[in-house]
Amino acid sequence: MKRIVVIGGGSGGVMFSNRMRKEYSPDDVEIVVIERSEKHFYQPAFTLVVFGLDDPKNLIRPVKDLFFEGITLIHDEAVKIDGANNKVITGKSGELYYDYLVIATGAKLLFDETEGLQESMEADKNVFTFYNLNGAIKLRDKLKDMDGGTIVSSVCEMPIKCPAAPMKFIMMAEDTMRLKGLRNKFKFIFTTPMPAVFSREPYASKLNAIFASRGIETVANFTPSEVDHEKGVLKDFGGKEVKFDLLSITPPHGGEFVIENSENVGDAAGWVSCDKHLMVSKKFANIYGIGDAADYPTSKTASGIRKQAKVLVERLKANMKGEVSDSKYDGEIICPMLTKHKRVMFAHFNYDESISPALESYSNWILKVHMLRPLYWNLMLNGLI
Repeated sequence: MKRIVVIGGGSGGVMFSNRMRKEYSPDDVEIVVIERSEKHFYQPAFTLVVFGLDDPKNLIRPVKDLFFEGITLIHDEAVKIDGANNKVITGKSGELYYDYLVIATGAKLLFDETEGLQESMEADKNVFTFYNLNGAIKLRDKLKDMDGGTIVSSVCEMPIKCPAAPMKFIMMAEDTMRLKGLRNKFKFIFTTPMPAVFSREPYASKLNAIFASRGIETVANFTPSEVDHEKGVLKDFGGKEVKFDLLSITPPHGGEFVIENSENVGDAAGWVSCDKHLMVSKKFANIYGIGDAADYPTSKTASGIRKQAKVLVERLKANMKGEVSDSKYDGEIICPMLTKHKRVMFAHFNYDESISPALESYSNWILKVHMLRPLYWNLMLNGLI
């Protein structure tokens, strides 16, 4: 019997494990998942919470309830991967040996990497993030109380989870104040370390047009070096400054400690180094990466994970038979961008091409706001779509 060890019980770990369990009985393949948290969060709705479009209680479920019967869940932390000897060292459960290892550790938020950011967040005054649920709730409550000022959405560095999310926030914030009749009392600014708001056409041109028509200022090539919540100033490494009354910040992201602590598994930033099509480690033939943890040159989104899980199961099935699968991940992701109330644009693309047109529609809004969460809990995590 083969043993597959999965590090991480987030979207990637659940989608892969459940799909794999459907293919093999527990007598044929043992699947062991290591996950330190007891709660699973539906992260794509954090931006919805900010604007009162979803209830936080809908976004949390116990991790243990998400896995199919026959999958062993260990609540522990993986601290090191010994790829040469096919084992994972854990914090409490000792060493776990594997035939195949799937790394689904996600991305962590590095609030301490930008000077003043951690302190500014703890002050609960004018600096918030929606990249965790508690931050989304605090940002929601702050927005409700504002009747004027400068609102800034800032991205510290790339890569990040869902690169479109900071743009969604600033567009929705602008539209919210417009609907309240307060638009002329606000200024809206979006800062990005990239040369432009978005890198893919036709979505880049569409977003540029939206920002211009609605008076949302873009500050490109801006990499934050310091956050000063007392003065309400965001500084970048080049000496530029942006003043704010409310700052919604996307902190630096990095891979988990276990990747940094494991020889030949990841890069300097802690991302698992994998072939972008085959999803296999560049150093170990029986180690795979899925989801935000991997260094795939595409957006870190649940939609990408769903596609990756299908590919990874097919590749592992072939591998265990001594065969070679022709299934490859092409970098496909779908990113719903809320542009204003009742309108959403889908950015759908892969490594090589854009797939969907840059169109805002109400039907996309219905799918994003009302349908995606139940689809996620009931179908995506169970490997049914």
